[in-house]
Parts: sequence; structure tokens; C-alpha cells
Amino acid sequence: PSSAQSGPGTGGRPWRSPRLGGGRLRWRRRGRGQPAAVMMFERRARVRLGITIIKAHRLRAADFTFRGPGKSDPYTTAWVKGRPLTEIRTEVIDGTLDPVWNFRGVIERCRHGDPIEFQVWDSDRLGTDDILGRAELDFDMFYPNGYDGMLTLKDTGKKESFLEVRVEVLPPLPEDLEEKPRCYVLVQSASGLKAADMGGFSDPYCLVRCAGKRKFWRTKVIPKTLTPEWNDEDEMPEFELGDDLEFIVYDWDRSSEDDELGRAVLEATEFTPDGFSGTLPLKGPSKKKGYLTVMVELEMPPPPPIVDPAAHVTEDDRRPAPFQLRCLDTGRSHRLACYTVVGRSKKYLDPRYDLVLDSPGICDVARVEHAVVKCWCGSDPSSWRARVYNFQMGRGVGLGAGGGHAAGGTSVDNEPVTDEIGMEIEPGSVLRFGVREMWVVERAVLYQKSRTGEVAVTKARLNATEDPGSFRELKVPSGACNHALQHCSDWDSLVRVVLEWCGEPDEPPCVDIIEVLDECGTMAGRWEARTLEEQEAFNMGAVLREVRMGCTIRLRLSSDLCLL
Repeated sequence: PSSAQSGPGTGGRPWRSPRLGGGRLRWRRRGRGQPAAVMMFERRARVRLGITIIKAHRLRAADFTFRGPGKSDPYTTAWVKGRPLTEIRTEVIDGTLDPVWNFRGVIERCRHGDPIEFQVWDSDRLGTDDILGRAELDFDMFYPNGYDGMLTLKDTGKKESFLEVRVEVLPPLPEDLEEKPRCYVLVQSASGLKAADMGGFSDPYCLVRCAGKRKFWRTKVIPKTLTPEWNDEDEMPEFELGDDLEFIVYDWDRSSEDDELGRAVLEATEFTPDGFSGTLPLKGPSKKKGYLTVMVELEMPPPPPIVDPAAHVTEDDRRPAPFQLRCLDTGRSHRLACYTVVGRSKKYLDPRYDLVLDSPGICDVARVEHAVVKCWCGSDPSSWRARVYNFQMGRGVGLGAGGGHAAGGTSVDNEPVTDEIGMEIEPGSVLRFGVREMWVVERAVLYQKSRTGEVAVTKARLNATEDPGSFRELKVPSGACNHALQHCSDWDSLVRVVLEWCGEPDEPPCVDIIEVLDECGTMAGRWEARTLEEQEAFNMGAVLREVRMGCTIRLRLSSDLCLL
């Protein structure tokens, strides 16, 4: 019964969809955009609406009957005015003038300022449906607190009729809050369009989508014009960086498919990253050339916050670290603490922990806190990390005239240390303080007995819960062994290769646990697969990433009858 359903801005005519395969913004000229000053456009709120059409009262009788008073078969439609694609519709209730629907629908995107239009119709099986009344709910009446009440219907003849509705402002969807690149398009106007209707006019609207994708948004319909001005703006659905934008202008038709008036494609390189503001030529079946004026804005998510991995190391942490600095000029060595200050002052620095540079003629090194080296222990005692921080901003390598050294500053392997979070260093890194002081990072022995003891304690803890005799161990001895292991594609083949290198090729490959220990004997990973199905589906990539020369692979033999 929708042959006479109307869309706002279409003069009561039906809507047919074509076939298809806040803040302030700075818009800049880009690509084909016309030279223009920087423009400002107000990006307004988009809201999700939950609309409940409850009931109607005292509707007009549109159907004639020989028995008693006339009746109607009413249903109600609702949409954002000017945007028929947002329409929701109740079911038809036969033979009543006081229908009760209690129908609830959702309009996903209502623009700021757009009213909601309601129309009550009488459904006819033969002929067109009859309008029983219409009402309009302004945006300010339901935003932001919603609306619950009666609307007085217009165009009801001589009878006073009412429609009871409820409008709720719904929270945004999770994807609307996701931080990702977003593209906003403002379709301003068009000119030079083809006249597709009798009388020399068209009813144009513009559809916008990412090229090759299904989701789209569309402007409102402007009736009887060849120079429409939409000034509609929305976010591109399914947008990803690198997507081209496709614009298609249609003429809306009452009883047939909408006619295409022209289309244009804006390539991603023309609006990335500075946006686009200009006119696009429309290409279409007509020889007449039309033009479309649009603006495009890219909004990138904020960069992730800079996190200093050594922020927990404070100046009070003076424990020894397993690193030392050795001077490349004199051979002097200095053991690093967890917090080591580099400077020239013997008075304010502690030589037991801090590196005091006392060579004559090094005036470009600050007396106190020229640089700081922080060291800290990782997840196990065998993994330590270190970073160096520069306190002489704007000085150092690459900052002098012609790209030379500007004196002062700190660099690592001839790269200046960043100001925010320093720079990671490791054994072999060369630190340069000022122009002359060159120091190399080296490992130093730290609590060797304690580390060995901890490995022994870990092994003893495992032996207390698991029988050592049920394990087979292989310390990867050579590149040939590592090469054979890296070519194992499944659980069974890895077990067979390990048993062959252990000298037990006749041992059944019935293993339910694989462990990998690093060169220091610390557990690098443990994987279990206790059934045949789990072993067949197991992804060996996680195991092979930990396997290298010098590591140890442990297999726990299983006596499970199913595996045997």
C-alpha cells in the first residue's frame, strides 16, 4: 500500500530508492579545489532516536460501509524531514478509528535541527492510500531530553485527531566512539543539471559513498530545480584511509526508478591529508555538463600518549645494574646504577654511582645533570633494559651550522637523544656527551650466584610437581638442528625431530607438553596439547618464534592410550 507514501520535500509523492551496487572545521583548497580563503563550517551533532508510535485517537473514516459508521485501516510512518531513507512504519490495523500500535523503531542518524514528520494513512487494497493526518515534531522539542505526549494532526478534514508518540535520544553506538580516521563530506550545491522531468526541472539529491563499498548517505531532495543547494554534511560510513569518494546525483521520480543526472569521483590523493574544497565536473549519460560543489575534511585520531618505559625508575634507586660504561679514549670504566647522573661536578655528584667527567677542556658538558642513564630489571632476573636521557635541549649532534655538532647534548650511535622519553641503549651502543666524551656500553657481572640460584630454584619447583624422568631435553647445538626445527609444520613433526636429535628415534612421539627455555635457563614458553585434535590444530608459530641456537626444548612424554 505504499504507492502514495510521501517523502518530505517531495510534495506528497512516494519515495523510491535507486539501485546501488560538532566542532569547527578548517577546510583547505586541495587538488581540483578552487583557490579560496580558509573556510569554517559548523559540524553539528548526530543523534540516534528511538521512536515509539503508541496510538491514534478520533481518526477520520476513509472507508465507506453499509453497516453503521465508516472505518479506516490506519498505519503510521515517521522519518527525518527531507530524508525519506530514514522512514519507519507501523503495521496496518483493520477497521478502527482509534488504533493502538505500540510500535518502536530506531532512526540511526538525525542531524541537529532536523524535525521528525509523522503521517497517518488509510491502507487501501485497490487504489492509492488516503492521508488521515500529519504532524511535525521540531528538533528542540525532543533533544536532548526526549518527548512523550500527544501531537495534533493536520490535514484531517473537519475532524480533530491526535497521535500519541514517544521519542528517546539513544546513546551513540560503540563504533561512533571509536578513535579512527574519519572523513566528513559537505555537499553544498550543484549547477548545470539535466532537466529530467516535464516542465524543464528535476528533483535532485546527491548520494555519497566510498568507492567500492555498499554503505552510503544521501542529501535531502530539493524539488523542481536545476541548481539545488543542499548544504548537507555527514560522516562517511566504512571509511578507511586511501578510499576514493564517489558522488552520484539523482532525479527523484514518483513511480519509476530514479534517473541518474551525473557522477564524480574524488580520489584519495586529492583530499589526503589536507582536505578538499572545490567543484567537481559531473559525468553522465547526458551531454550537458554539470558541476558539484563539495568540501571534504579528514579528522585523524589523536596520537597515542608518549609513555616513558623507565618512568618508574627514580633518583633514589641506586642499586647496581648489569651494565658499565667504558671510555673509548682512556679506557676508564664506570659501573652503572639503576639511576646514574652524568656531569662534571665532584661536589654535587656521588662518584660511587654517578659518572663524573673530569677531563680538562670539556666545557660543553654541564656540571650537574648533563644526562641521566636509567636501568631496570624486566620480567625475570636475566632481562635488563637501559635508557639514556638528555637534559641539554637544542644542543648536540646535527644541530650546529650546516648540520654539524652544536656542542653539548647527548647522542647514541651518532643519533641525538629525543627530548621526551630518551633513547634505548644496549651493549655496544656508543654514547657521546658533548663533543669529546665517547663511552661504550658493556655488560657487567651482577649477582651471578643469585641468578644461578634462582634458575636452580625454578627447576627444583618444577621437579617437585613433575617427574623429571618423563621429560626429554634438547639444547639446540647447531644451525643444522635449528634449521630442521624451524621447518616443522605441526606438533608431531617437532616432537620427532627433537627425539631424533636426543638419540631416541624409536621413542613414540607421544608428548602433551612442550617447553622452551632460553640460553640462561629461564622459561620462555610452555604449551599444552593433551588430545589428538588439539595437537592437529596447534599453531606451531608460537613455539618456533622462541626456538634458536642455545635454547633448550623440553618434552613431557605422555602415556595417554589415545595418543599412543
